[in-house]
This record gives sequence, structure tokens and C-alpha cells, in this order.
Amino acid sequence: MSMRFMTLYAFASVLLCGSVFGQSTAVVPYQEILTTGFVGFTTNQTARLSVLNLNPQPPVGALGVAPCTVEMQFFDLGNNQLGTPKVVSGFAPQTGVLLDLDRASANLPGVASTPRAQIRGLVTINPTAPAPGTAQGPCRVMVTLEIVDASGSTVSLTSETSTVGNPVVSFGRSTH
Repeated sequence: MSMRFMTLYAFASVLLCGSVFGQSTAVVPYQEILTTGFVGFTTNQTARLSVLNLNPQPPVGALGVAPCTVEMQFFDLGNNQLGTPKVVSGFAPQTGVLLDLDRASANLPGVASTPRAQIRGLVTINPTAPAPGTAQGPCRVMVTLEIVDASGSTVSLTSETSTVGNPVVSFGRSTH
């Protein structure tokens, strides 16, 4: 079993036990950071970071896992943030979000422009702790980084990601 599966299983078990056996609900902040590998892009190309929430859609009338929040960012070889990060709260199951970065936006202020840039995408699941008394669910996500040319055609695509550090799960109690 993978560490990610065991972490998600532990989260679901605590959440279920807290809501079935007690009057309080477990608040489980869950955080995971995923990075793509580096890809290169050049003039007249756009990098697109896409995230799909793989959590299943709960049946009608059933309680599902609490929605999560995702933060999407781009970084260069020197780990400098590029463009503007995007934070999506209430990221629902079976939906996707996008973040685009055009080549001109990958130039750091005060640094001479080069025709080509090497970048990576970074996705943080639940980048901040939830508000007191609320929960953020874990998201199983699929991340893709694609390079699109001026005509809209995909010229490069990667869906390979690696976890940065270890997923963080901390357990707390919140009474109703």
C-alpha cells in the first residue's frame, strides 16, 4: 500500500468514527504538495497546469468528503515563482481547474529575457488550515502540465508528479 493511500484511509476512518460514534466531528487538516518535472517552452507558447479532483461524486443525499482547496503555481529552475498563483476553494469532486502562464510572464523582473524557459508546476492541496469548526477533505488529484502553441495545439504534456516532502495529517477535535 502506498503512503498516500494509507494517509487517505486514516483520514476517512477518523472522519467516519467521529461522525458515527460521537457528538463531535474530527477536524483533520490534510496537506500534500505535488510537483511536476521541468518542461521547456519558448516564444508564442503557453504553459497550462491542470488539476482534476479524482474524489468520487457522492450519491444523491449521501454525505461525501469535505471539499478541498488547491493552490497552483509555476516555478523556474532557480525555484523563483513565476506568474500569479491561483487558489481554488471548495474544489468539488470530479471537477478540474486550470492555470496558464504565457512565455513572456516567465521572465523575472530585471533579468534579461531568453527565448526558452524551463518551468515546473506545483500544486498544494489544502495550503492553509481550515477555519475553526470546519473541515477540509483530502483530494486525490491528477495533475498535468502541458505546453500549447499559438494555434492551440498541445506540443508537450506530462502527468508525472512527485510528492514534495510527506503529506501532513494532523488530528484535532471540534465539538458541535
